Amino acid sequence: MKKYWLLIIALLLGAFLRLYQLGAIPGALTWDEAALGYNAFSILKTGKDEYGKLLPIIFKSFGDYKPGLYIYLTIPSIALFGLTEFAVRFPSVIFGLLAIFGVFLLVKELFKDEKKNLFLASLSALFLAIMPLHIHFSRGAWETNVFVTLLLYSIYFLIRFAREGKFLNSSILLGLLTFITYQAAKILTPVVLIFTLLIFWQGIKTNIHHHLKKPLNLIFLLLSISIVLYLFISSITGETGNRLKRLSIFGYKPGVSEQTVVTDNSNKFTLSLFHNQSQLTTRLVASRYLKHFSPKLLFYEGYAPVDRGHVPGSGVLLVFDFIWVILGLAFLVKMFPSKISIFILGLLLLSPLPGSLTLSEFSTVRSLFMVIPLAIICGCGAFYAWQKIKLIFVFSSFLTIIGYFYLSDLLFIHGNFVYTKEFQYGYKQAMKFINQYPESKVVMTDVWGQPYIFYLFYSQFNPAEYQKQNSFETGGFDVGMVSHIGDIVEFHQFGKSEVSNQYNTIFVGTIGNIDNNFDFSLPTIEKHEDVYYPDGKIMLRIIKTKNK
Repeated sequence: MKKYWLLIIALLLGAFLRLYQLGAIPGALTWDEAALGYNAFSILKTGKDEYGKLLPIIFKSFGDYKPGLYIYLTIPSIALFGLTEFAVRFPSVIFGLLAIFGVFLLVKELFKDEKKNLFLASLSALFLAIMPLHIHFSRGAWETNVFVTLLLYSIYFLIRFAREGKFLNSSILLGLLTFITYQAAKILTPVVLIFTLLIFWQGIKTNIHHHLKKPLNLIFLLLSISIVLYLFISSITGETGNRLKRLSIFGYKPGVSEQTVVTDNSNKFTLSLFHNQSQLTTRLVASRYLKHFSPKLLFYEGYAPVDRGHVPGSGVLLVFDFIWVILGLAFLVKMFPSKISIFILGLLLLSPLPGSLTLSEFSTVRSLFMVIPLAIICGCGAFYAWQKIKLIFVFSSFLTIIGYFYLSDLLFIHGNFVYTKEFQYGYKQAMKFINQYPESKVVMTDVWGQPYIFYLFYSQFNPAEYQKQNSFETGGFDVGMVSHIGDIVEFHQFGKSEVSNQYNTIFVGTIGNIDNNFDFSLPTIEKHEDVYYPDGKIMLRIIKTKNK
């Protein structure tokens, strides 16, 4: 047990950073988290999703279609803890911890001929345990976090098969599960597994003949290929292909700017040669790809279309981890062109692909797999310094400890001030008010997106009843809306006149609906309550009118 002391520390530290105040930080659910939780609750109670579909694999969510493995993983958690924020996020914590152990196993296998490879593997696990981006996605109901862990173990078992002739079916099964976990798997899983296959081809070629001699293994392989083909075809056709079409950069045709046309004097030849569609798209993809490796994103502030894509004020890694990255790259370059160094560097270069082929300028969600090769590179850097430059090892370790405490401050104290604005803060507090008056009509603003899912989640609305009256309305190419739940709950904008004239009704809106000039002393008003952000600004304003 002594030789695993550092791994145990990594797992305990990782568990603390992922479990501490899990239900309270982030201080609110996103609508995706609420949808995952309520659909798991619905499956648990009725065997059907919110739309009444029996045990689906792909779930309809706000008119979008998402792989549903996370929902099924959440069912036991909700059965144990109830329909709560903690229960919805708990499966992600488990998979985050499994990833820490998975990095240990992978590095131990890759460097099995290296002396003290347990120390190197444990260092890599420790870096993942305290990596800001991985902590962040392990603390929320993010399908991408489960996807990363499944792909990590799929790679690990494929390498074990190459070396020992075992675990190929395990690798294939885990790879298949990624496709029903997260959309990015359709790009990254085949690319990464094919890359692994090529790197370790000699061992795989040697063992595959013996493996396929067993009829069940051959049937399993053919069945797996058929499932992958089916998932690919279904993902680009019909309603389930909407998200891919809407978010893929190839569905967007960048135009030539007016300034470019003027500069080229409207010369059709130069415009078509140097500013054609392919060239413009290539530039967009390249700029997105290279942004993944910017120092700002990796070490300092992070970047995402919204701040819920990272720990506020922190990059992918801790601020001083650039030392470990530099040393780790030096360690791998020194080993070059060994299979191990090519493999680790290749994983790093392939990881940003899903985030580079989407319309968003950058997405930490789609590129989360980067944390795996980065953790290994940092582990290699620390191992190299420990072997060759003890003084740098001690000094950099001290800086890492400082960075860890800084991260804790950002995560548990400052972060929630940002999270409350980026997550859908306020609905829990509003529903606590609403639940006191079960007989009252409710009118809730829809300005923040999908309020109906928070009503279902926090009222624990009977799924069987909701399935009968689901009033989802398609709203354009991708998502839609729910305008009401039965006759008692409505979701739409409203004004002061409605508040003044409707009895026995709870109005939940913003100060845009009910401003500070409203007369709260009207005889029709029974109760007034505001929901505040932590910085004191009003998020929601709630008014209950009297019975007639």
